[in-house]
Order: sequence, then structure tokens, then C-alpha cells
Amino acid sequence: MMGDRRPRYNGAVFGGSRRGALAALLASLCCLAFAAPGCADEQIDVGPSPILNVHLTRGKLTISTWDRPQVQISSNKPVNVRHIAPSEVDAGIPKALQISSQRIQSEHGPVVLPAESFVLPELPGEHEAVMAQGSGTVTIMIPRGTAMVIAHVRAGHLTLENYRGVFVAHVRSGGISLDHVGGTGFVESMRGRITATNSAFDRLRVRTATGDMFFGGCTAHQIQASSIYGSIVYDNGAFQPGLARFDSEHGDVALGVRGGAQIGAYSGTGHVVSSFPTDTQIRGNPNTQQATVNGGGPVVTATSKNGSVYLYSGSMNEHPSVRQELSGSTQLPVSRPQPPRLRSRHLKRNRRTRR
Repeated sequence: MMGDRRPRYNGAVFGGSRRGALAALLASLCCLAFAAPGCADEQIDVGPSPILNVHLTRGKLTISTWDRPQVQISSNKPVNVRHIAPSEVDAGIPKALQISSQRIQSEHGPVVLPAESFVLPELPGEHEAVMAQGSGTVTIMIPRGTAMVIAHVRAGHLTLENYRGVFVAHVRSGGISLDHVGGTGFVESMRGRITATNSAFDRLRVRTATGDMFFGGCTAHQIQASSIYGSIVYDNGAFQPGLARFDSEHGDVALGVRGGAQIGAYSGTGHVVSSFPTDTQIRGNPNTQQATVNGGGPVVTATSKNGSVYLYSGSMNEHPSVRQELSGSTQLPVSRPQPPRLRSRHLKRNRRTRR
């Protein structure tokens, strides 16, 4: 166990950590930290399954894994670091994440995400914690077996990559990127874009107020994705036994499926467009459709109250008609070739709906 060391930087103590969507979870651990700050740009020896809890007021945070029994923290600005013993940590791990109601001002007026609860998986064994707080460009390397990652950036960008476990990611103003991530997680960005690529989720809750979401080449057992004013694309994705739900109030929802699924789609003021092989069973009308893809499978729902819903097989790049429909004003994040653009409203009405 590493003791406290004199800080290389003089950072500020956690001032605003008890506000926002992570208040309950952060409060349970932050009370243990920063009695005496540690060093940034350092390596901390840890056991096989530590907990990382990091909070940036502003900046760019990147968290990745390696095959070493250390947590390495590098930053270009002051960061407080503290190493907490398992005896202090385990008693403070909550069973559920209580997310408070969140409110922001947007071009559409005030937007509110309601309070909700997210049950956390059990974390067997003992877990020490590494806590970090600061700002700037921060890169953190963690052991591959890290039990839980808790990360909050008030303004900036958060990237989590090559990690499997329990994760909580929150950005109030800015984007979140998940790359080769797996396990169970809660992800929220109030006014930023959320991107997940080549990831496999056991259980994922993800929500935004005004941001778009893009899932590329992902697999999910249980997923609930929702946005108020953003659009949602689950492209070239697969579903394992479980439930999947994608909802947007004012944006579009596009669902490209690999493998089997039983899909129910609904659009309030827009329409539902399908592009599947001829042997796919599709029934319904321009606003409501049910599709049995590749013989059926996990139940998937896709709804938009004031946008449109697009259903297709595989990648949108294989469906020119879908790409044409998905033309608009909001660029979605995706690797080459460039994706279509989604508009939240006022879509072209050249319907290609199969009834």
C-alpha cells in the first residue's frame, strides 16, 4: 500500500463533487479522500481490482487499461491524488446509483432529465480506491481487472477504452467516447455527443438532453438509450437475449441490426422506414411497424415522438435509400465512409415503407 506523498502540484480540494447526477455515488467515496493530496504524474501500486474515482472540472480525460498492477496518472495541470485502503472503501460502495434530476438551458428552452435509479452489480472481494480531482488534459492507465470506474467531467470530453467492468461516466457539457468497452454502465451527457464503438454491454443505461448518440458495431444484452433533442443511431449492431429500448422525443432513431431480433417501431409525427431482405417479416403502417429479423430474437423497441424511425439490416452504408432519408443538419460521429446526416425534425418525406 502506498502512503501519502508530498504533492508535486498544489491542487484545489474537491469543491463541487457533490453536485449533479453522480452526487450520491461520489459522496459515498469522496468523504474518504484528499485529507492530504498525492502527486499527479505518478504510478500507484494497487491490487488486482481497484476502484477509480476521478473528477475534472474542465478538460480532457482519457482512461485506458494495461497489464500492470499500477494506476498511472498523467496531467498537464494540478491534480489531487489519493490512495484509499480497502477497509475504508468497501463500506462506502452503494448498491444503487441515485441520479438526481438534471436541468440545462438550450436553444429549445429549459430541458430536464428526470431523477432515476441505476442498480449497480455486486463487486466481490476487497477493493482499494484511487481518487483524483483536478482539470486539464489527464490520461489514466488502470489495471485490466479494475472493478469500477467512476468518471465525471463538468466541461470537456471523456474517453474510456479497452475496459470491461462496472463504469459510471458523466459529462455535463461535452462528449463521451466508449471504445472496446464492456460490462455494466451508466452514461450521461447533458449537452454532448455519446459515441460507442466495437463494444459489448451486459447492461447499459445511456441518456442525453440535447446530444446525439452513435453506436457502431456494438452488442448488447440489455440497453436503454434515450435523448430529448438528440438523434440515436445503433448501426451494424447485434442483440443478445435481453431487452433493448431506444427513445428520442424530438430526434430520429436509426437501427441497423446484425443477427436476429423482434423489433417494434413507432413514430408520432414522423414515419417508419424499413430496409430489410425480402424474407424479413414486416407488418404495420407508416407510423407503427413490427419486424421479425432473421427468424426473431431479443425484443427491441425504437420510438420517436417527433422524429422518424429507420430500420435496416447491418450497416447504413449498405442501404442507399436509408442514407438518402438520413440527410439533414446534424453530423453523427462515425469512421469512414462518412455517415448520413440526421435532422431532428423536418425530414424528407420520400417514404420507402414496406407494409
